[in-house]
Amino acid sequence: MIGRLTLITVGLLAASMPPAVGLWRRYGGRAGSRFAVGAGATILAQQSLVGMAASRKDARLTPVDAMTLSRGLAAAVLAGLVVSGVRHRGGLAGWLGWISIVYGSIVCDWLDGPIARRLGMTSELGALLDLESDSWLTLASASSATTLGGLPAFCMAAPLARYAVLVAAMRKIPYEQVFAEEPAWARPIGIAQMALFTAATAPFGGSGTRAAVRPAAPIIAFAQLLGMFFLYRRSQRRLAT
Repeated sequence: MIGRLTLITVGLLAASMPPAVGLWRRYGGRAGSRFAVGAGATILAQQSLVGMAASRKDARLTPVDAMTLSRGLAAAVLAGLVVSGVRHRGGLAGWLGWISIVYGSIVCDWLDGPIARRLGMTSELGALLDLESDSWLTLASASSATTLGGLPAFCMAAPLARYAVLVAAMRKIPYEQVFAEEPAWARPIGIAQMALFTAATAPFGGSGTRAAVRPAAPIIAFAQLLGMFFLYRRSQRRLAT
């Protein structure tokens, strides 16, 4: 497990270098250096948590898990862009951020599950990594959307609340029970939230996109925050029974 984790970590760090070089050349050494630090720290934080989760479950990472964890690269690019201080939505920075969101939330998220089932590589660890990679990417996307995309800061509330709910619930019940059997409405609201972040950061978005995003932001943010509250209440009721 340690060997595969190290290999994946090195691969993610190496993949973060071309964007860092591109930002260095386009926006200067300071922006490129800040991006490299932010992206690298995000990757190392993710992989440290992955290592602890794998050790606790005594499980091995699979090639499909590596694909799932590549969503961490998307999150790292977004975090690096926020740290870099570059706010050029219509240029290289904007395209890097938007492509990262599209890859992580659509391409990778929709493919890793079917591929794992097709190859017989589904596992309890893989399910955990899938759920937490989604959450990690959502938090990074929210941060990017509020800086590069110009969304109000309250759009960060629901992604942060998800971790607050997780920490509070895990004091009394196991991790597996916190978000077990999510209600049918949870996924559509999550998709709407990522669609909002994707639209807000789109480098080609015009006045029409901004006009649609502005009134949608408080509605979607409130719905997702309310959803986090109900999920927490549900976990507490499960404990009571």
